[in-house]
Amino acid sequence: MQDSVASFGLGESITGKNDDNVLINSAMVGREYTFPVTEEVAKALNMSNRVIGRRVTARVMRNTTGGTLAAGEIATVSLSGGHAGLGDAAAKSSAGDRCCVVVDPALGSSTVADDDLFYGIVKGPTKVKQPATAEDLDGGDVIKAGASGRLAEAALGTDHGLILGTVVKDNQVDDALVEVELNPEWVG
Repeated sequence: MQDSVASFGLGESITGKNDDNVLINSAMVGREYTFPVTEEVAKALNMSNRVIGRRVTARVMRNTTGGTLAAGEIATVSLSGGHAGLGDAAAKSSAGDRCCVVVDPALGSSTVADDDLFYGIVKGPTKVKQPATAEDLDGGDVIKAGASGRLAEAALGTDHGLILGTVVKDNQVDDALVEVELNPEWVG
């Protein structure tokens, strides 16, 4: 059975299984796209005007966590399948995980069901989920993957190879989305 390759944009997810419970849209998994941040997108996500015209790199991911994923959560990328696994979101992050993506924050209150496809933000301006008890973040602080798919504050020099990005705006709000600039360190 062939995939019914569909296109979708930021803020959307698409079905990953058909009525016969067979995985579909597999041809899209792992593809990367670059999106410009428009004034409308920045306003809708309540992001600073400095991101307008910037670019976001996003990868089509299949949620293989066994549960749902929410906007701004951090998910680990499956490395077990080599290049074939680079499109699978294997789990919500744990403290100190590497090779992560951020679940498309434009999803808003929608969630991504198990096996469905979504955009995982790889690089550029985005928003990442604070823990239930927020980290005290100031602009310029660096972040890393934390427990339960949430961010954690990182330390330069100490967390080499774990850093996901830099905080753009101060934020100390429990369970909120924090504006960040993703620029992951993939070394270490």
